[in-house]
Amino acid sequence: MTEFGKLHPDGTYEKIRTLPQSAMMQCPHFIMVPEHYREDSSCRCDDSDHTDMKEWGYVWNKATGRWGGEA
Repeated sequence: MTEFGKLHPDGTYEKIRTLPQSAMMQCPHFIMVPEHYREDSSCRCDDSDHTDMKEWGYVWNKATGRWGGEA
């Protein structure tokens, strides 16, 4: 399991989420951002509404129905 959290300036730690490493290994881009994964731990590379992918430089590929390739 991989734990994601936030370390605050005062030194306290806030746990955000835990994901199985196998979920991240199944992501075609191995994205290590907890918001990229659904509650069932599947990645959102096939979610056209996941616009963070565009901000990260990925392109929605209509042919494959996934983020990452050229349109």
